[in-house]
Amino acid sequence: MERITLYLRTTKTSGKIRLRFRLTEGREVQLFHKSSIEADLADLKKFDMDGSLRPRVSLYNEELRLAITREIDAMHEAYKQLKEECPEFDATDFEARIDMLLNPEKYNIVNPEEIETLLARFDRYIDGLKTYGTVSEGRAKIYKIVWDKLSRYLIIFKKSHYTPNQFTPEDILAFREFVINEYKYVDKHKAIYGSLQKISIPTKQASINTASAKLRALQAFFNELEENDEILKSPFRRLTKKRRNEALREQYDDPFFLRYEEVQQIMATDVPDNLKETKDAFLLQCALGCRIGDFMKLSMSNVAVSDDGIPYVQYLPKKTMKTQNDRREKKTPLMLFALDIVKRSGFKFGVLKYASGKSGYNAKIKKLLEYCKIDRLVNQYDEATVTMNRVPLHSVGSSKLCRKTHIDIANKAQVNMYATGLHEVGSSAVEHYSMLELHDLFMLLCAAFNQPRYRVDKQLNALPEEVK
Repeated sequence: MERITLYLRTTKTSGKIRLRFRLTEGREVQLFHKSSIEADLADLKKFDMDGSLRPRVSLYNEELRLAITREIDAMHEAYKQLKEECPEFDATDFEARIDMLLNPEKYNIVNPEEIETLLARFDRYIDGLKTYGTVSEGRAKIYKIVWDKLSRYLIIFKKSHYTPNQFTPEDILAFREFVINEYKYVDKHKAIYGSLQKISIPTKQASINTASAKLRALQAFFNELEENDEILKSPFRRLTKKRRNEALREQYDDPFFLRYEEVQQIMATDVPDNLKETKDAFLLQCALGCRIGDFMKLSMSNVAVSDDGIPYVQYLPKKTMKTQNDRREKKTPLMLFALDIVKRSGFKFGVLKYASGKSGYNAKIKKLLEYCKIDRLVNQYDEATVTMNRVPLHSVGSSKLCRKTHIDIANKAQVNMYATGLHEVGSSAVEHYSMLELHDLFMLLCAAFNQPRYRVDKQLNALPEEVK
């Protein structure tokens, strides 16, 4: 197997140099390639000789990393092609083939005008979404993740020069397969994956739901290009209906949530010191039913008291605040146990610093539920083995469980499906709650969670005569 490294032959200690590369295979083959990449020596110090980033490097020149990766991939491909076509090729043939791969437009009969690449146009599309506020900050980050995956797909499959018009229905299906099985490419393309943060490197097969979400983001991008007459027809619409439905197919396990009795069990369990903060945060999020992104940003400034003494939390939901016409705040009454947690913590939960990771909020929720013996078995589908497993609820616990629990307990208490105002009316995510008056909503939640109805003064002190 051939090996490609940076070939640095300079006496300069600062400034820019033109990058050269060396390809070797055993002792017999040694080929050099002088690229058009100009690199600052300060930037190069962050790269190993194989073109990958040095360990623990987090700040680096991303444009340079992509250029090096593209050059190395072209060298591998040129060497492979020439070995198959004519084993007696020389250095001149090698340079010519690399140039052909990197600059295919030079070898067309008609030289096309400079055309925006697919990646560049997608990047501009994402910038537009953020600039004009048509998606939330979180949704924009999801689009950026799709851009990153698409970038790696195009580089690995030698298609980084593609324009939007060149992306075919077959590419959609191939990209879907790439998203699902990207972990298989990590070892083969260390120059690409070596620069990623550990959390961003895929280590196992992704679900079809993950692939579907990425494709739907890409579909929205191509829909806009078609509407703007930038392309004749979206590659998604050029797929047959059957293939398009298969590519965008999603499958969900049976929804799981905590039952009322299980919430009471957690509340009644005396947990060790290392789980007390997690317990408070988890129960408070169950009481509020808000998404983790909103929960992490709450502070005492979000707490208010109504004219008739009902304490509540008000906030603009991140997911929908840029798409709601009136940007209406969500208002959720605080049940008595939730008020106690708020006054005790002031919403300052260190456990919320990281949601994911081995020591993050989600991991600690699992430990909390396990300690509280939340062992009820739930269904979880294993895509790798294509089997439905029965696993204890504590093993799949996360912050999402809080929102599901809040809604389910409210529903089972005969709450009207449009009660809590946690969703926009018309969303297809779940049957949404509409806005009841704060007083009525407070009564319903107290009934659902079996909490006393009470009132507070403006300093959030519960009035004893009002606790019932």
